[in-house]
Amino acid sequence: MSSRRHGPKKSSLARRVRPKGLRAAPPAPAAAAARNGASDAPVPLVIGPSLSIREAGACRQQLHALLMAGGTLVDVSALESIDTAGLQLLLAAAATAARAGCTLRLVGGRQLLQRAAAELGLAEPLAALAEIAA
Repeated sequence: MSSRRHGPKKSSLARRVRPKGLRAAPPAPAAAAARNGASDAPVPLVIGPSLSIREAGACRQQLHALLMAGGTLVDVSALESIDTAGLQLLLAAAATAARAGCTLRLVGGRQLLQRAAAELGLAEPLAALAEIAA
């Protein structure tokens, strides 16, 4: 028998929902972007109409790609519903962006996000970690 200590067990839901390995890469240098014909306008990740546990896996991959490319703009204006897993995913992405010295910018859907965050007791963390524009 092994005498190694293991940390506290996490629920299976927490393990499935938490986006593991989300790390933001530094933004591409301006010269490289210009060389590739990219404009200065950020390209947003568009999410909607639902962000629930069903969509969380695919959205996690999209958020990961956005952050790895140095992006921080997420368009949630088409979002009509969000559940706990969806809000956790956005908070995790915002925390990852913050650790990289950036702010995740959520555009549109302010009322929906604020209402969902308030119902779950996450209004303060969401406001601290992400910029939510109308």
